[in-house]
Amino acid sequence: MRMTGSMTSFKAQAEIKPFRQINLQIKIYSSLSGILAYHMKDLSKPELIFLKPNKNENGQLHFMEEPTSIPFAVKRLFWLDRIAEDVTRGIHAHREELQVLVCLSGRVTALLENLAGEKFSFELDSPSKALFVPSMVWTEFTFGKGAVLLGISDRQFSEEDYIRQREEFDSFQKNFALNSQTIAN
Repeated sequence: MRMTGSMTSFKAQAEIKPFRQINLQIKIYSSLSGILAYHMKDLSKPELIFLKPNKNENGQLHFMEEPTSIPFAVKRLFWLDRIAEDVTRGIHAHREELQVLVCLSGRVTALLENLAGEKFSFELDSPSKALFVPSMVWTEFTFGKGAVLLGISDRQFSEEDYIRQREEFDSFQKNFALNSQTIAN
C-alpha cells in the first residue's frame, strides 16, 4: 500500500513539476525585469557599469554577478593581453552580440559609434569599471602598456556576427538614418 502511495505521489509530482518550473521562471523573469530595464535603458548606447570592490588591507576583490552586474546570460569569456602599447584592436561591430568589457590591468581607451552616429569615448583603467557594448556599435580599443582586457559575451563566437568592414557599418548607419526619418515623419 505504501509503495502505491509513493508511486501515485511521484506521478503527481512529475505532472506538477513543469507547472512549478514555469511559475518559478515567471517569478525570476518578473523580478529581473526591473534590474535589466535599469541596466539596459537604451540598448543602442554603450554604458559604464561601476563595480564596487570589496577592499581590505590585503587588497581588493572584484566580482560581477549575473544579472545585477551583467545585463545578459554569459555564454563566453575572452581576454586580450600582451598587446603592444598604442595598438588598436576591435575595429568591428557585432550584428547581435552583447558584451561587457573590463580592463583588468593597465589602460584601454574605447572609441565607439552607434547606428545613430553618436560617438562615445571611455577610459577603462580600473577593474571597477565595466563597459556594456550593445550590438551594432562600431568599436575601436587602443591598448596602454601592459593592458589586459576581459570580454564577457552573451553568445558563442560566430564569424557571421561580425561586421569587419567600416563601409558595411556605414551602410547600416545610412539605412538607420533613413528609417529614423521615415518613422519621424
